[in-house]
Amino acid sequence: MGLCMEILIVDCAYIEATPPELRADLVETAAFGSDDARQPGLPEGWTWPEAGNRPWYARYEFRNSLTSYKSHFWAGERWGKLRKFVRPGLRAALDEFSAPLFWGEYNWEFADPPFTPTVPGRENRWCSETMLWLLPEDVTALHRFWTRAESGLPSLREPFEQHVAQPTGQVKDFASFAALVTEWGEVVSEAAGRGWGIIGLKC
Repeated sequence: MGLCMEILIVDCAYIEATPPELRADLVETAAFGSDDARQPGLPEGWTWPEAGNRPWYARYEFRNSLTSYKSHFWAGERWGKLRKFVRPGLRAALDEFSAPLFWGEYNWEFADPPFTPTVPGRENRWCSETMLWLLPEDVTALHRFWTRAESGLPSLREPFEQHVAQPTGQVKDFASFAALVTEWGEVVSEAAGRGWGIIGLKC
């Protein structure tokens, strides 16, 4: 898992109003800068564009991951083992909420117990290097799952430490798992509040 990912929340209507041949460059410039290179020293958390017009996107830098997808992969690994020790209602909410970022396109079909994601995989319409593509209606659905899951997150500490904590990998303990899940909740909540979508681009 050597992939890196830049996360954007975006005003999809703004991009759709741009000529089709310009959309990919618009999104890639928002994610990586005008020279298509990662800007050094970007702060963790939110970066909002300095623009005279109304903002149409923001970048989110996951804390302590340096854009690496490894943390998300390991969170998915931990959740895949933890979920059978979680009460069904909370498990269902976290399954659905975490599926787009932590599980990837194919892992849920092997889950025990199995589940079917509510938010479908989307065909990329703007950029060839898209890892994550969520339309505003997808984000709204994920936000509903997050509001159900957030209060139950602390209850996962005991089963996590008992059954899935590991000395290796990017997500070794409950604190790092909970932090990453909560950050994803922050991204989803911000996008949902604005009626925006979410894009994750390979870097």
